[in-house]
Amino acid sequence: MGSSEWKFVAGGALAAALFVGFHFMVPGPDAAALKRDHTKHWSYVKVPHRAANVLERRLGEVASLVAGRPVQVRCEDFSDGEIVEPGGVVQFNGAKPADWARLRPDVCSHLVHFMQTPVGAEACLAARHCDERTEMSAEALKILAHESYHLRGVKNEAAAECYAMQAVPRVARALASTSFADAHALAVIVYLVGYPGMPPAYRSGECRPGGALDLSSGPNWP
Repeated sequence: MGSSEWKFVAGGALAAALFVGFHFMVPGPDAAALKRDHTKHWSYVKVPHRAANVLERRLGEVASLVAGRPVQVRCEDFSDGEIVEPGGVVQFNGAKPADWARLRPDVCSHLVHFMQTPVGAEACLAARHCDERTEMSAEALKILAHESYHLRGVKNEAAAECYAMQAVPRVARALASTSFADAHALAVIVYLVGYPGMPPAYRSGECRPGGALDLSSGPNWP
């Protein structure tokens, strides 16, 4: 696809299936035992099992800023064959989140693209015509923020989604040298392009300036 004029592009579908839990398949002969023993299962899935690469360390640093605690990120394929896959996952044990999030490799690729080309959102927003790569960068930033709020302990999807949109400027500026105007424009793009097409569980009437999910009540919301 080349560009779009404020329509919900395919990239937005990444957010349409975001979810908190996922079915974690433990390899090896002890899988059944781990499934029966929830304590062992949680101790196994709450932390990643390989060292982070350079990109993952950077994403983990940004996620930690949003989560308010040290957390990690891994770019891993967790496809289960569905037509629309989630953009990221965080495992929960009741109300307690794991210490890491998994992001789809294509989401990580869009974040890399943003880090390499962090400008242009303000101009395309003013023109009301942003190319797909800008929209995908905005969506990827929101997905990172969304999973970071899950890592913070926010389990409700509508709350995590609303908080994530408001955190896009902070995440964008933490990842790349982008102006406040461009960072804010990325949040507006997410709000205008992606949010209206989200499933009901991810939307709330309180996700608005002055609403219960408004974190700032400032003039630059979302």
